[in-house]
Amino acid sequence: MTEQMTLEALEKEPVFHYFLALCRIPHPTFQEKLLSDTIFTWARNQGFTCRQDAYHNLYIRKPASTGREKEPAVMLQAHLDMVSQKAPHVVHDFAKDPIPVKLEDDLLTTGGRTTLGADDGIGVALAMALLAADDFSHPELEVLFTTAEEDDFSGALNADVSWFHAPYVIDLDNASEHHATTGSAGGCCVRYERPVTYKRTTASFAFVRCHVGGMRGGHSGEDIHRGRGSAIELLTRMMAEAEKIVTLYLADLKGGSFRIAISRDASAVLAFPADALQKVMALWKKMGEAFKVEYGAVNPDLFIQTEVLPDERFEVLTAEDTRAVLCYLLLAPQGIVEMNGMVPGVVQSSANLGEARLEREKSRFVAVSEPRSSFASRRDAIVDKMRLLSQLFGGTIDVSCVYPGWPDNPDSQLKKMAVSCYRKLYGEELAATPVHVGLECGFFLEKRPELDCISIGPDAGNLHSPQEFVSISSTRRVFAFLKELIGKAVE
Repeated sequence: MTEQMTLEALEKEPVFHYFLALCRIPHPTFQEKLLSDTIFTWARNQGFTCRQDAYHNLYIRKPASTGREKEPAVMLQAHLDMVSQKAPHVVHDFAKDPIPVKLEDDLLTTGGRTTLGADDGIGVALAMALLAADDFSHPELEVLFTTAEEDDFSGALNADVSWFHAPYVIDLDNASEHHATTGSAGGCCVRYERPVTYKRTTASFAFVRCHVGGMRGGHSGEDIHRGRGSAIELLTRMMAEAEKIVTLYLADLKGGSFRIAISRDASAVLAFPADALQKVMALWKKMGEAFKVEYGAVNPDLFIQTEVLPDERFEVLTAEDTRAVLCYLLLAPQGIVEMNGMVPGVVQSSANLGEARLEREKSRFVAVSEPRSSFASRRDAIVDKMRLLSQLFGGTIDVSCVYPGWPDNPDSQLKKMAVSCYRKLYGEELAATPVHVGLECGFFLEKRPELDCISIGPDAGNLHSPQEFVSISSTRRVFAFLKELIGKAVE
């Protein structure tokens, strides 16, 4: 990256031309129609065969180069939607506002303001640039752009895979240039709800707002093993320790904002007898110092704030309801559940408690989690724990957005070709293993088990958080790699 590089200059490059255009079109999950329509019009203008379905999925086909018509087709796949996360101080309407892209040396970021949408906008841009490129020979190219990947996978679930000729699928929803994904975890959304009762407090109560913030958060699959901690979990620990020395009453609670994003902020308003105020505040100060020792290395901006509030006679939960909420938060599965015994360093099962809140107007407590596992039976076992907790502490759970895993295929020809091609092109090894994220290939394989799939993408990080980034140089390398891989095709 040179000092002269600007966004305007970068936009002249094929991949970034499309990516920066995507960033100007709002496309949060379930609001992808405008982007889908725009790309559909672009594909038609390029002369490609294309189709758009009721879910705003896009199907695009480009004929093979002359002389390569009889070779197996290759399908490129990416998702159109992005996660909508912003820093606490930022005002941003994801349904209307463009993404504030910023150039930082070799990285594209938003300067910590919002998610960038490189997940999976950079995959969409790579596919569009490959479709538009006329400087390499290729077999028939087919592209599937799906919707709602970041929530219920309804795009992939309802995609018409029979429309495609390709036996090979290159998924472009990957975040590490030197690692190709050959399998992924399945998962689901578990929503726990419990009715709660509010009551008035007495004049002898103190009210304190506790706020845990400044944590890095990240992707509940991609980053679950990085030891960044959960703001909801740290706040829960503070409440649990205080509850050992005084009776607590919850007045308010809000932690996290999305089940597949590790929580970065969590706050609660708590009431307890005023004569215990100094003792509780001293305890929380000591815990805040301990948290910084535990998590400061990976969360340099971590902060713990405690604020004594004016005596406004807040309504609070009953002691019984407060304890039930606290017990669920303490015992709900969180973080790594089990590592993969066959692939060192890969998480096999996990759970992310990504949202926890009191909804005063509906008199209920809500907690939303995302359990994942390489095996459906293990995922279901985690769900069973949550179901048992709901029975123990009252309330119900609802399971939705279930998505299948993608089993690793040790005999994949596409994997072998990708590893060989990367080595010849860059003189470096391309690792190829399953990962803990959820990818759409599982849906395609359920409909067409014979498909040979792999996932490739440039270096990107801090996905699902305002610190999200994508590497410019890595994107360039991956674009060249994909040209080489598709150009050689799979025999």
